[in-house]
Amino acid sequence: MTKAKCSEQDKAFVSALVDNEVSLDDVQTDDIDSQTLARYSLIGDAMRSETAPSIQLDIAASVAKQLENEPVHAEFGQQQAQQQPAASQQNAQVISGGWWRGIAQTAIAASVAVVAVVGVQQYGTSDSEQSDLPPLQSQPFLGSASPVSYSSEPALDNAERGLRELQKQRIGALVMEHQRQTREAARIAANDESQSKKDQ
Repeated sequence: MTKAKCSEQDKAFVSALVDNEVSLDDVQTDDIDSQTLARYSLIGDAMRSETAPSIQLDIAASVAKQLENEPVHAEFGQQQAQQQPAASQQNAQVISGGWWRGIAQTAIAASVAVVAVVGVQQYGTSDSEQSDLPPLQSQPFLGSASPVSYSSEPALDNAERGLRELQKQRIGALVMEHQRQTREAARIAANDESQSKKDQ
C-alpha cells in the first residue's frame, strides 16, 4: 500500500487497526504497508503519551539515499579544473595586497602618533598672551557666579542639635519651676512657723 494507492478507506482501516478497534485476525498483511502502519502506530502512541523515551531517526541514511538519486552533472569536474588556476592567481593578489595593506595601516598609525606628539608639545609651550588665561575657564563670559550654600554638617546632625537645645530649654524650665516651688514652700513654712509662735 503506497501513498498513491492509499485511499481514505485504507487510512481509516489502518487507523482502526492501530487503535485496536479491528483484530489482527481480520487483517491481511499484504494489504497493509509496514511503513504506513509504523507511522500510524507512532502517531497513536504520541497521542496517548506512550512514546518511547528516545526516538531514533536515521537522518543520515535518508540524506544519503536522496543524494544517490540526485543527478550528477559532468561539467562539474571541468569547472573545478578551470577554477583552480584562477584561484591561485587571486590568492597571489590577496597575499601581495595584504602585505601592502599592512604597510599602509602602519604608516597611517605612525603619522597619527607623530601628529599627536607634536600637538601636545606645541600646546605645552606658553606665550605671554596665553599665560593670562587659564587652560579651562571656570566662570562664564557674561554674568557672575551665583553663590551656593554648603553645609559641612549633615541634616541629621542639625536635627539632633535642635532636639538637644529643646531638651535643655525644658530642663531649664523644670529647674526654675522647682526652685520657685522650693522658695514658695520655704516661705509657707516660715509663715506657718511664725503663726504657730504667735499663737503660743
